[in-house]
Amino acid sequence: MNRLFTGIQGGVWAKICLLNLTIVACLGLLMRLNILVTIPGLDQGFTLHAHSHFAFSGWISQALFLCIAQAVTGRGFGQALPARYGRLLAFNLFCSYGMLVSFMIQGYAAVSIFFSTLSILASFIFYALCRKDVTGAQRQQVWWKYLHFAMLCGMFSALGTFVLAYTMAARPGDIEWRLSSVYFYLHFQYNGWFFLACMGLFHYWLAGRNIVLPGSGTVFGLMTACVVPAYLLSINWLPFPDYLHAFTMLFAFVQLGGWILFLTGLWRSGKNITAGLSPAMRALLGAVILAASIKLVLQTASSIPAVATLAFGLRPVVIAYLHLVLLGIISLFLVGWFYQHHVLPDNPLSRKGIVIFTSGIIANEMCLAILGISAICGFYVGYMPEALAAAGLALVSGSWVMFQSAGRKAAVAASSF
Repeated sequence: MNRLFTGIQGGVWAKICLLNLTIVACLGLLMRLNILVTIPGLDQGFTLHAHSHFAFSGWISQALFLCIAQAVTGRGFGQALPARYGRLLAFNLFCSYGMLVSFMIQGYAAVSIFFSTLSILASFIFYALCRKDVTGAQRQQVWWKYLHFAMLCGMFSALGTFVLAYTMAARPGDIEWRLSSVYFYLHFQYNGWFFLACMGLFHYWLAGRNIVLPGSGTVFGLMTACVVPAYLLSINWLPFPDYLHAFTMLFAFVQLGGWILFLTGLWRSGKNITAGLSPAMRALLGAVILAASIKLVLQTASSIPAVATLAFGLRPVVIAYLHLVLLGIISLFLVGWFYQHHVLPDNPLSRKGIVIFTSGIIANEMCLAILGISAICGFYVGYMPEALAAAGLALVSGSWVMFQSAGRKAAVAASSF
């Protein structure tokens, strides 16, 4: 058994991640189609839970575990990870598929909660492994500081699930507590674990090219200092006292300022960063930066209570924001990471898959934005369910093409990672 986990190369794990992305996209498409034509035996709520939990654990966290483990151990996609990380990835994969099946069949129940709890345990084990293996020199690097803080956020987000379980059992009618616990989990997953882990991996890649962004330490301090208080942005629709709204707005602008400082560093080091990058990789990097910038601007706007109340009261707006982060920032970053490290080879098939997938993201965001604007302005736009289904089909097609293209060319070794 130990040999089995020792022998799996990083490129194989990455291809499994891309397969999981395809499954996530298929579940999203199923829900869109179920709105148009009722699919017998498909429970929309159960499918939504399976879709979101598998996206978080089977796609994003699985891919981040892989990439972070490679950064800590210095292994590349053409090499196998140490067996302890292989076992962790296999364990998380087992939990992810357990959640996928159990949520589809029964929604929130004993079996799905069991697998969800195991997936939380996986994040704690992964953190312990990384803390044990990281070297003293690595601990001083900005990239590790980001990754370390991101993993802490991932573990801290589990508190939201425990509070939600308590609320559903002891205070089932308290909607505010239920929503607050859900948004607590989402905030520390999206804005903590996912986003900061990508920031850490990006700085790790820069360090490998001997590039240090101006003010990177200050940016890290600003971005991480705002993570905890920025949770209030997710519940800014609650009747807070004025001073708390002002406090929330302050930290929103501080975090936006940190992002602007980060963009300034990118601009100053732009030639060094883009040197040697393919046109496709430059486009992916630009798309992720644009999506992240839009996200930070929208997040700052939500610090205004009236805007927060309006936005969180409209389901299309909430879904658009969540997908902007999950697809436009995190998923595109990971796709770009796999492309840059030749898990996705630089050939027409890979580029076609990336273009189709990115087009699906753009179409999805545009449709949801139109739905949100039409709801605010009080007018109806026809054929939106059909358009959303078409966007979902593009996401499925693009992710499947990327999965098919992955592994057709030998992955790079650790020396080029």
